[in-house]
Amino acid sequence: MIPHSRPIFGAPFSDAVQSVMASGHTASGAQATLLEQTVIQHIGCHDAVAVDSGTSALMLAIRALSMQMTIKHIGIPAYACASLLFAVRAAGCTPVCMDCKHDLRLDADKAWDIANKLDAVILVHPFGMVEPLVKETWPCPVIEDIAQAAGATLDSKPVGSFGDIAIVSFYATKPWGGAYGGMVMGEQKVCTQVRAMSNPDASDFTQTYVGHHQLSDIHASLALTRLACYQQDMSQRKQHMQWLDERLPQNYVQSITNRENGNAFRYIIRTHHDAETCIQHLRQHGIAACKPVQQPLNLATDGLCDGAYQAWKDCVSLPLLPTMSHNEHIQYEQGLKACLQY
Repeated sequence: MIPHSRPIFGAPFSDAVQSVMASGHTASGAQATLLEQTVIQHIGCHDAVAVDSGTSALMLAIRALSMQMTIKHIGIPAYACASLLFAVRAAGCTPVCMDCKHDLRLDADKAWDIANKLDAVILVHPFGMVEPLVKETWPCPVIEDIAQAAGATLDSKPVGSFGDIAIVSFYATKPWGGAYGGMVMGEQKVCTQVRAMSNPDASDFTQTYVGHHQLSDIHASLALTRLACYQQDMSQRKQHMQWLDERLPQNYVQSITNRENGNAFRYIIRTHHDAETCIQHLRQHGIAACKPVQQPLNLATDGLCDGAYQAWKDCVSLPLLPTMSHNEHIQYEQGLKACLQY
């Protein structure tokens, strides 16, 4: 089976972990601090806090923001990872879903219709594409989620440098992934509050929420190693993306316009029949395709998002791997031809 995701973990990764083990310090320490400093240099933000997951990063960012102003209703994309929904709820807020267009980025007209009703908005750069609304002026604070588009740019600026706060995930299959982890990036005041909520042993009793959210040096070392080679990974994924462009019929090819300045994280096609059927056929031919989103998030709210529902019915994410063997290329091409009938 050709896997949907296959990060490359070679000698540099094992050497990094061995070095941490040899140091005798595996909890949060020098490596976590170095990861924070490295991301600050990449993004150009004032401060950054490494935490245990991207979901924690988002929840903590919302809680930190809530200490500065009243935050109740938060806009989130309906066609996105369920972690957004759970992070908003964990922060004690109510998610308000925003619909997507055919290209899977936000429907701007619908987003602006509800913008004045929101206390904050989470703008996700989806599937390696760049969300253009992140550079617009919103009537509320913007939390920029770069988990899937880390390394991408917009107007020659790195994603993560547009929002009032930004978060990223270091989960194994993410662009900057090692194993587990996440980070909050932004102004020093926000990051100081996040630090206070991430370590019970260093917090005072006035905090309304504190949890064990520090990132271990082992996980930090893996993320640092990925950051050192992510440009090469991205280049290899772009080559595979071009390979798919050349082999798929035009009506299946992922829009090249939508990938401009992106990081080639996912290759998503729209089927002309049920996505589930297509995924089953591809898996029968040894291609581990899957749905980009397991279910639209508006199913958990009162919102009606037709674009997200149609994307859930139509869209299939194809494996987009940094490297493939000759036999895998043959298997992949034969499977695509058999399943997509071209």
